[in-house]
Amino acid sequence: MKRRMAAALAAVMVAGILFPATVFAAERSAKSVGADGRVPAKWNLAKPEKKSHADVAPPSASGSGDGYNSMSFSYFDSGDMVVVLGTSTGHAGVFDRARYVSLNSYAVLSANTTPKNGVQYETCVKYRRYDEAYGLWVPARDSYGSAVRYYCRSKLNKPYDIMGAKTDETSFYCSKLAWLGWYRCSGLDLDGDGGYWVWPIDLVNASATYAFGHWL
Repeated sequence: MKRRMAAALAAVMVAGILFPATVFAAERSAKSVGADGRVPAKWNLAKPEKKSHADVAPPSASGSGDGYNSMSFSYFDSGDMVVVLGTSTGHAGVFDRARYVSLNSYAVLSANTTPKNGVQYETCVKYRRYDEAYGLWVPARDSYGSAVRYYCRSKLNKPYDIMGAKTDETSFYCSKLAWLGWYRCSGLDLDGDGGYWVWPIDLVNASATYAFGHWL
């Protein structure tokens, strides 16, 4: 009995933040690494050919698209990243499975300038309003997904600043929030080009991210 109580009260320290053990509880879809340790082909879809971009701040907050894709959130787990393309820079967010009920759910953590300025929850359906979308996961650190979600949630209402350094935690832009959440919690650098700024496409290009979904 004492052991069970101790386990229930346990906490996990990640990047200097004490997370309740309950945030690591099962919030899982069917997505998983195979018994041989490899990522099954159905969770490892082809990613686009890498295209370089200047290491400058993204030219705008592209959190509002004018296209359409058929994205489904069935296989997203907490901490997985959604990256959408079709605007000047694209847009990115971190999924919170605990908040997902339907496409109208506010279940994606991101940073934007609208409808308010700063880190906020966005609706899933919003991410369908782009020409192309990717669902990304990090098989090498899959167990950290809930911690990443919890980290990003702890930054709610922090201001938006597209000029902020990647490691500065006083302000955020969309892809920086996702990048810093994974960097602080897992130690992995998911910036595909390692620049001063991290664009949404850099999350796609990172060697540690795998595409489990691709929608047009």
